[in-house]
Amino acid sequence: MRMTTILAPALAVLAACAPFPELDAVGPDTGPPPQLLPIDTLLDQAQTGAEDPGPALSGRAAGLKARAAAIKAASPPP
Repeated sequence: MRMTTILAPALAVLAACAPFPELDAVGPDTGPPPQLLPIDTLLDQAQTGAEDPGPALSGRAAGLKARAAAIKAASPPP
């Protein structure tokens, strides 16, 4: 039991000291920062082809409510 309490932290420390060459090769980003765009342009791009789901959801909700009312009316009282 004592050996595992001593060995486990020692292995964790050794693993934390491992080199990560793929991260060291990246280095700091020295390029220019990305250009900022107006929010209106981004919103226009995001809404291209997107429909308002409100009417479809309202119709579906009305259909489900009618179906629930029909099931409630058809079921016998407890």
